[in-house]
Amino acid sequence: MSDVKRVLIVGAGIGGAMAAYSLARAGISTHGVEIAPRSSAAGTGICLLHNTMRAMHQVELAEPCLEYGQQIDHFRQFDAMGNQISENPTPPGIGIKRPDLAHVLESAAVEAGAKIEYNTTVTELEDLGDRVKVSFSNGNVAEYDVVVGADGVYSKIRHKVFGVKYDAEFVGQSCWRFSAPRLPEHDGFWLFRHKGAGVGAIPTSKDGCYLFILENSDKPLNMPPDKLDLLLKERLAAYTAPLIRQAVEQLTSPKQVLFRPFDARLMPGPWWHKGRVVLMGDAAHAPTPQLTSGGGMAIEDAVVLAECLAAPGTAAQALEAYSNRRIPRVKRVWEASFQISRWEREDPVGNAQRTAALLLDTYRFLGEPM
Repeated sequence: MSDVKRVLIVGAGIGGAMAAYSLARAGISTHGVEIAPRSSAAGTGICLLHNTMRAMHQVELAEPCLEYGQQIDHFRQFDAMGNQISENPTPPGIGIKRPDLAHVLESAAVEAGAKIEYNTTVTELEDLGDRVKVSFSNGNVAEYDVVVGADGVYSKIRHKVFGVKYDAEFVGQSCWRFSAPRLPEHDGFWLFRHKGAGVGAIPTSKDGCYLFILENSDKPLNMPPDKLDLLLKERLAAYTAPLIRQAVEQLTSPKQVLFRPFDARLMPGPWWHKGRVVLMGDAAHAPTPQLTSGGGMAIEDAVVLAECLAAPGTAAQALEAYSNRRIPRVKRVWEASFQISRWEREDPVGNAQRTAALLLDTYRFLGEPM
């Protein structure tokens, strides 16, 4: 029998909500807190690769995601005019809108018995050896067997427990994202290349997709929020491919565009925990976006963490087992994504072929057991 009876999850994003569901489903009393309001689930879309859908099948959440999302099973490259350069089949995954995925995960967590409080966060943590005492922003105090930091790339839990040296750092790229109508033939990850730059497009539903474009810079860029649509149109002016032109035509407001610099962090081994506090998702391994795998790896984390915490043994044994299973796998995927990001910054044209090769090789690796 497991010693772990009560768990706190800090953060109710993709990884946190999935962890709340998986732990509650395993019979562990689960309490989640999220600093944002529930209605704040936002964003464009996300790609759930084949490994992620396998994890979703394992905990019986694949079907609800398939109802909202769109299957993707090809990686295609095009020139700026839309002429296909290459085609590679990929193991089937799905694209899905982030708010739809948030709804599936949060609803499942609550139905499984997890309690999630919004507009609430942790103010103090005290590891007492046999339990963790936690103070919350709403004035409440409670004790848990394990505390899970699932609070994202700028994790306050990571900062509190592991220190400033593990804060995320800018990787030299920023990303523009926006949603658009989907073409009927859009069947996977499409990448349009022009003079070293590229525009990616991924379906998120039967009639929608999201597009993204990466921008290199030595320092984080600050774009005027009221001009995001105009600035993005400037960057897309050279692309005449039908999918991109159709998408640009419906860009009429800066509120349709999301822009942010990318900060990344991979926590080193041998452990992702200190005492009874453990990290998962972007708090442990915030990647660059090239492999569209950040959310998917957080979902894998959640499933494995729940398996380990529910297994017979102590909390220490469970947390060590979790790190042993996750760190080698995550490290390979994180490093591959970071390498592709580096190649894109150094010589995107000269590195295009090996970038595609590493991407496809890592997709194959993701098919191995998690």
